[in-house]
Amino acid sequence: MRDAFAAAFSGSSWPLALLIYMLIGWAILRPSGSFWTRFCTVIGWPLEMVQRLAGATGLPYLFLLPNMLIFGLFTFAPLFINIGFSVTDGQSIQFEERTFAGADNLSRLLSETQIDTGAENREDDKFKAAVYDTAIFVILQVPVMIVVALMTALALNRKIIGRAFWRAVFFYPVMLSPVVVGFLWTLILKRQGALSQTLISWGWISEPIQWLTDPSWTMFWSVLVYTWAHLGFYMLILLAGLQAIPRDVYEAAEMDGTPAWRQLTRITIPLLAPTLLVVTVLSLIKAVQAFEELYAMNVRWISLVAYIFDTSGLRGQPTTHGLGIAAMASLLVAVVLICLSLLQVYLSSKANKP
Repeated sequence: MRDAFAAAFSGSSWPLALLIYMLIGWAILRPSGSFWTRFCTVIGWPLEMVQRLAGATGLPYLFLLPNMLIFGLFTFAPLFINIGFSVTDGQSIQFEERTFAGADNLSRLLSETQIDTGAENREDDKFKAAVYDTAIFVILQVPVMIVVALMTALALNRKIIGRAFWRAVFFYPVMLSPVVVGFLWTLILKRQGALSQTLISWGWISEPIQWLTDPSWTMFWSVLVYTWAHLGFYMLILLAGLQAIPRDVYEAAEMDGTPAWRQLTRITIPLLAPTLLVVTVLSLIKAVQAFEELYAMNVRWISLVAYIFDTSGLRGQPTTHGLGIAAMASLLVAVVLICLSLLQVYLSSKANKP
């Protein structure tokens, strides 16, 4: 074995480099204690040195630094770049080739008159239509999501056969790519898709229906598909809240002969209220941001995020004011989402007060 080890390192500089590395650690730190303590200190001398220099209070911030750099690069930097786009005009994404516009993009987005030509502004109609359609979607989807997630969590919190399997089944769609979800449901809901062909074979309809573009059905299927895709996430949150409720509360209610529906309304719902609040606000924010599944399914209505995507020129030919208008619209959406987040913080702190 010694010969094999020597042959493996013959002609290699790794043993010498490792020796120099350990000697540097020994010279800098001068470790004390048992042999294994000194050996481990010498092996990890860079980290040990950083810990000594940073101190006990500074070391956690050093571990957070890489994450904060990534967060700043991919969150804060795009935010400030977006603010810059919202107050400038031009087709280029380089600021030196764009001209300062101030609040002109806000006027182009909301004004009845086109400030550049004096003609009727059609951009505000498209933006208001996107706001209206998104509001209808949120009003319909959020209550459905909360009710279905709560019913699912209540069912999966009981002692049923294959409980772990059913939990995994309901959570599985969350792990799918939104684009994959959109394409899967498109195969089912397109004009010659599985749903239309099945209903025709049963004699329920006489001709295929384009479910995703038919005005009578497009919103219904948008709500259903979006709820199916994200149900598992909110179910998991509510399931955690249900398991945090003490079991002895239900046992006392059963000893008093309290019916199941009264236990639900008098015990479960009140004790689950803080968790329901979190689920409500999170689902509101997620519904306002709805885009990937709906865009992949090519539904008839346009969401706010889809409007921003189309107007920005990311798909198709960029225009002089498109990127600035889209950036301004995204800032307005961001303000709404920030208000919803602050509302959650306020209501949560108020609910937690004795």
